[in-house]
Amino acid sequence: MLSYIILATVLESLVSLTGIFLIFLGYEKFKKHLSKFLSFAAGTFLAVIFFEILPEAVEKTSMENVSIYILVGFLFFFLFSRFLHWYHHHEEDDGCCEKEEKNFKSAGYLVLAGDFIHNFIDGIIIALAFSSGIEIGIVTTVAVLAHEFPQEASDFFVLVNSGFSTSKALLTNFLVSLSTILGAVLTFFAVSQVEKIIAPALGIVAGNFLYIAMSDLIPELNSKRRKTGDTAKQFVLIVLGVLTIFIIGTFISE
Repeated sequence: MLSYIILATVLESLVSLTGIFLIFLGYEKFKKHLSKFLSFAAGTFLAVIFFEILPEAVEKTSMENVSIYILVGFLFFFLFSRFLHWYHHHEEDDGCCEKEEKNFKSAGYLVLAGDFIHNFIDGIIIALAFSSGIEIGIVTTVAVLAHEFPQEASDFFVLVNSGFSTSKALLTNFLVSLSTILGAVLTFFAVSQVEKIIAPALGIVAGNFLYIAMSDLIPELNSKRRKTGDTAKQFVLIVLGVLTIFIIGTFISE
C-alpha cells in the first residue's frame, strides 16, 4: 500500500512543473481554458464524495456519524482557509513606506508557504484514501491531480511576477510540492496503527473535497456572466469529471 501512496504523491508533486506549459503557452492563453480545468475538477471532486468516500465511510459506521464527520471537515477547512487568507492580508497591511515593494517581493514566498501546507494536506488526504482501499485511493488521486493542475499553474505565474526567474520558480515550486510525500508517509504510519480513525478520516476528506468544490471551484465558474454555450460546456465538463471517476471506480472494482 505504501508504494501506491508514494507513487500517487510523486505524481502530485510532478504537477508542480505545470509552469513549463505557461512558458510556451503564456498565461493569458492558459486563462482562457482555466474554466474547463475547474469544471472537470469540480465533477471529479463531487463524484469521489458521492460514489466512493460516502459509501465506504457508511460501511464502517452509521450515516449519522459520517454526516457529522463531513460537517466537521467542512467547517475545519473553512476556518483553515480563512486563517491563511487573514495571514496573507495581515502581511500585506504590515509596514507603511515601502509596502508595495515589500508586498511584491514577499508575495512569492507567501505562495510557497501556503503551497507547502496545502500540499502537505493533499498528502494526508491521499494517504487516508489509500488506507481505506486502493479504489478510493486512485480516484481520490485523480481528483486531487485535476484540481492541482490549474492551481500550480497560477502559483508559477505569481512566483514569476514576484521576481523569480522561470527556472527558480519551477525548482522552488517543485521542492515545496514534495511536502505531499512527507504528509502522506507520516499519515500512512499513523493510520496503520489506528484503524478506528478511518471512518472519521474519510468523512473529513469528504468535507475537504466538498469545501473546495463549493467555495473554490463552483464560485469561480459562476464569477462571470457567461453565455449559454459557455455554461453548457462547463456542465458537460463537470459531467465528464463525474463519469471519469465513475468509470475508473467501476474498472478498478472489477
